Amino acid sequence: MEIKMPGGGRSFGLKLILVGALAFLLWLPAMLVYGLVFERSTRADEVRRDIYERAGGEQSISGPVIIAPATVETGKRKSDGEPVLETVFFTFTPKELSIDAAIDASQRRRSLYEATVYDADIIMTGKFEALAPPAWPNDIQKIHWDCAILALKLGDNSALKGIRNTPTLVINNKPHDGAFEPGVMLTATGRYNSEISQTAPGISTGLPITAPEQGFQFQLVAPMSGGGSLYFSPVGEETSVTMRANWPDPSFQGAYLPDTHNITAEGFVAEWRIPYLARNLPRSFAVEGGLTALDAGNRFGVVLIDAASPYQSVNRALKYALMFLGAVFLTFFIFEVMTNARAHPAQYILLGLAQVIFYLLVLAFSEHFGFEAAFFGSAAATVLLSSAYAATVFHSFLRGLIALIAFSGAYGLIYLLMKSEDYALLIGSVTAFGAIALTMYVTRHLDWYGARKPA
Repeated sequence: MEIKMPGGGRSFGLKLILVGALAFLLWLPAMLVYGLVFERSTRADEVRRDIYERAGGEQSISGPVIIAPATVETGKRKSDGEPVLETVFFTFTPKELSIDAAIDASQRRRSLYEATVYDADIIMTGKFEALAPPAWPNDIQKIHWDCAILALKLGDNSALKGIRNTPTLVINNKPHDGAFEPGVMLTATGRYNSEISQTAPGISTGLPITAPEQGFQFQLVAPMSGGGSLYFSPVGEETSVTMRANWPDPSFQGAYLPDTHNITAEGFVAEWRIPYLARNLPRSFAVEGGLTALDAGNRFGVVLIDAASPYQSVNRALKYALMFLGAVFLTFFIFEVMTNARAHPAQYILLGLAQVIFYLLVLAFSEHFGFEAAFFGSAAATVLLSSAYAATVFHSFLRGLIALIAFSGAYGLIYLLMKSEDYALLIGSVTAFGAIALTMYVTRHLDWYGARKPA
């Protein structure tokens, strides 16, 4: 297909418009690849969540806290004048809480997909000072300290799968002989002798308190497993958390960022310090809604991300697919301008399809061989194919060599886009400007209405 002006000349202006339209049309199948990436990544997320759940889930740990039932007046009276009583559960938070979490992370594979799981040795030390009940609108007749429990709240009931061994509790340097039970079960007699019951996911052990005004020190060791992330809640008036892991790609999430962190190729160390006024939690309060006040909106921790996942990188590159299709077509168009040879629109289409298939090759091979090997193998094959095609179309080995250099540079930029999240927009915009500037320079003397006159 040749676009000719009267008198036999060719219109480069109309040819450039046609090339731009072809680039846009070939961008549509690239978006179909984008849909395929979304489908594969969704499937990977499903497999990852299933692996997480079997390993214990994305752990969220709140505690330890003390919970004791209390008999309080409701403010109402019976027919005989006696006050109507009910039972509420008071929760008491520690004065000091220090958490040390040593995380041993690894990857578990199922079919084509991988998920990050971990074993964590969690040591919680601290102390409870004098246990004072919260302000209450009516009289508190009695707090049943003999029925008190020490509870550690987890994210949900499936998190119990992550308990690798029986937790150990030491009170005032003496081992606690009470057994831990699954779940935090709160059952008592409510108003008008009705039975009330509240439950929360976690573990608990009976801890009768004889002198609530004296307080005590504690150490709780909880070997836990999980997948993907580990969160804590600042339940202590002064909470400090130290995390150490052999994972080089942490993402710190939640209500608080670490005060200090050090990330290396071997792993990371992060520390948090949360004071009382920043935790948005009173020293003591009545239990409502299964201890949700402990972690509602104030948990923090780390997500062990997989930086080698191909889906995010391929998605980022596909956002600039139209720009790179245009850059490849501009290279061909500049060759047309600088030589007497002409490229047919069908040849542009074949060249563009090769660039679209490149993304598909990267996605397919990266699921089997890893992203780096998939990218460089697919890029080398596509660049060599496109350069050899350019040499054939323009009947020049030199033109093919120039195309090889140009296409290699373009795919080098694609690699930077895939690997650099922070600078992807900067790289893409500068590349687009450079491509337009180069085209304007090369075609500055071109007669857009007809064929270029011999020099």
